Amino acid sequence: MKIFFNASLTGKKLYKSNYLAIIDQLEKLGHTITSAPVKTNEITKVAQASQQQAEKYYEDLMKSIAAADINVFEVSYPSTGIGHEIAVSLHKGKPVIALYVKGKNPYIFDSVIDEKLQVLEYRINELDTLLKDAVEYATDQQDVRFNFFVSPEIQQYLDWIAKYKRTPRAVYLRKLLERDMRENKDWKKQK
Repeated sequence: MKIFFNASLTGKKLYKSNYLAIIDQLEKLGHTITSAPVKTNEITKVAQASQQQAEKYYEDLMKSIAAADINVFEVSYPSTGIGHEIAVSLHKGKPVIALYVKGKNPYIFDSVIDEKLQVLEYRINELDTLLKDAVEYATDQQDVRFNFFVSPEIQQYLDWIAKYKRTPRAVYLRKLLERDMRENKDWKKQK
């Protein structure tokens, strides 16, 4: 699996060894860390960045989030930046694993209902089992991309749905399929 990892730069003072332990354990499990900005950046460097550098950093960050199969965050230290990255990840349909140490539960995620989001308390000595199970669950939550061709008339109808019903075409099609699955007696017998 290609995994993006990030955590609070300010929190690096307190949790740097945790960040490195998480990265190390993910690699030991055979995953590739495609990007870990917290590992290579320092808060002073980011604070002194020019507007152009900050824009480039953000662009690269968004590309890294989109390119990964799973996005993992250490969230023990509160960070609006990391919260934003988690929201972007979920919006892009990426499975997210948010890890925190005992007593540092990020309560904001208690109200987020999304099967792709796992918010897990961890202990360093139990990271191997926890991450193995979390990545396995996240893998099951990945969407499968399915492309197909439609006639111009169907395309026009889907465009109409998107414009006037304010429903994305993919969401509309997914709902049609889910309804058919619920109503299809032969499918239910097979399950």
